[in-house]
Amino acid sequence: MEILLYVSAIIAALSLLLIAVFVVITLKSAKQTMGEVSETLKRVEKKLGGITEKSEQLMEKTNRIAEDAENKLQTLNSLSLSAKNLGDSTDHMNKSIRAISDEVAAPPEKYRDLMEKATVLTETAARVYYRFQREKQKTEWDEVEVKPKRLPMPQQKNRS
Repeated sequence: MEILLYVSAIIAALSLLLIAVFVVITLKSAKQTMGEVSETLKRVEKKLGGITEKSEQLMEKTNRIAEDAENKLQTLNSLSLSAKNLGDSTDHMNKSIRAISDEVAAPPEKYRDLMEKATVLTETAARVYYRFQREKQKTEWDEVEVKPKRLPMPQQKNRS
């Protein structure tokens, strides 16, 4: 029976030795896996750093574009306000011109005779002025003597 005890002790010792060997193999494998995980995490960190830098640059560019768009929008708003004011001014001028033309087209009774006489007088003055201008121009053309241009005479060579 003693042999059984020795055999069982040897089996237990071998079992413990096998367990120790497998624990060492497992720990080595775990260490290698942890090293690979560490390398992977370093690469991920590096790529995340690059992505973060690019996203910050993109954010800055987006902010600049948004600021530029805001400035242009404010400029456009002031331009549209100016256009509206110009439209209001144009409407006001149109109303004023319409009122003046209505007044001229249908003057009050007391000015009607005076306006008719003024119209006849200005028509007559314009006719006289333009007739005078035509006569003046006609006499100027008559006074201008038109001489035809001639080519110079060729020089003769001496054949002596």
